[in-house]
Amino acid sequence: MSVFQSDSSVQPSQSAPPGGLRCVIEEFDRTQFTLRDRWLRLFEQSCNNRVSHHPDYAQAVFPDLGEPGWTITCLRDDEPLGMAIMIPKRCRLGRAILPGAQSSLNGVRLAGFGLLGAESEPVVRLIVQELAEQTLSRTIPVVEFEEIEEDSTLWRVLCELQESGFRFVPSSDFAAHHRIRLPQTAEAYWKTFNSKRRNGLRKERERFGNYTLRCVTDAGEIDEWLTDAQAISQRSWQSQQFGQRIRNSEEERSFLVFLASMGALRSYTLHLESEPVAFVMGHQWNNVFHYDEVGFDRNLVKLAPGKVLLQEILDDLMSHDRPEMFDFGLGDGGYKQFFANEQTRSATLWMFPPGTRSSWQIASIHLRKSISRLARSLLERTGWYETLRRKLRDSAGG
Repeated sequence: MSVFQSDSSVQPSQSAPPGGLRCVIEEFDRTQFTLRDRWLRLFEQSCNNRVSHHPDYAQAVFPDLGEPGWTITCLRDDEPLGMAIMIPKRCRLGRAILPGAQSSLNGVRLAGFGLLGAESEPVVRLIVQELAEQTLSRTIPVVEFEEIEEDSTLWRVLCELQESGFRFVPSSDFAAHHRIRLPQTAEAYWKTFNSKRRNGLRKERERFGNYTLRCVTDAGEIDEWLTDAQAISQRSWQSQQFGQRIRNSEEERSFLVFLASMGALRSYTLHLESEPVAFVMGHQWNNVFHYDEVGFDRNLVKLAPGKVLLQEILDDLMSHDRPEMFDFGLGDGGYKQFFANEQTRSATLWMFPPGTRSSWQIASIHLRKSISRLARSLLERTGWYETLRRKLRDSAGG
């Protein structure tokens, strides 16, 4: 594996980086992290870090695609100020409509849902400029940005790359990103709902039957949680529609062990008469609980196991080691709208470099989306859309 460092090059038309800032590029893979000390120093001094910014996270999730990962670190002298962590990824772009377009491409993704470290515009701008140069010099066909916030400095600076021919395509358009700002007690939260809604939620739990909630935070509990979560996942509508979401595999175990080692693991299962029927893979970091993955037995859909589990989790979060925020992640589901009390707008985006091949790929993605929108519009006009939607959800059990 080659490990190299290079100062950021500056285009003749650009001004020199302000304040003595410069960028260093360093490669890594699953086995070699020569930049670990600097990376950890920045991680430990950053107030906005996420657990997925940690080098052990990159190691735990590093894919076997035959390409190295790399970091772009913005420095002032030898002090790291900000970092972009780029991990190889097979980016799935959806069905290819035009001949020659691809349904997936080997690209890279920005780990951690944003930059690690300072969010000042000069630092972000220098890292983004270097990212653009690396994308071109490494002939990377696509860069993926997960859950990027519409009002973030990163997105505003990325948009400036369009003047250089870079193009951005959302996997889905910017949409509501729901969160719950948790009060001091569960009682205070539930009182924000009117009495009719509170009674409805209480009756859902009573109707569900004799159930128990289990919370997993320690590495020694992971094997049992994975066994239960895989069994539930095999019976979930999510797996029927999108493929199995949770597998009792060494890769999944390694990731959960990493979360436990960081003190961040906080996952749950719901058991009905001792039978596991719903799960949430979650983690808690920097006073935020992240609702990462959810699944429930589709045969129990009329009893709303996912909703019952969510209520129990909220009670547990506000009773033990309370975070300040509950983050639902991407998606605008009705239950998220129901429980959330704050929202922003975010999306997952693909960045394509300038060139004919990228333009053709983008045209294929836009054509597929146009066909989908047209089909939906026609079905809505004829009244068939909701009927088919109900049939598909019923057949999937949710």
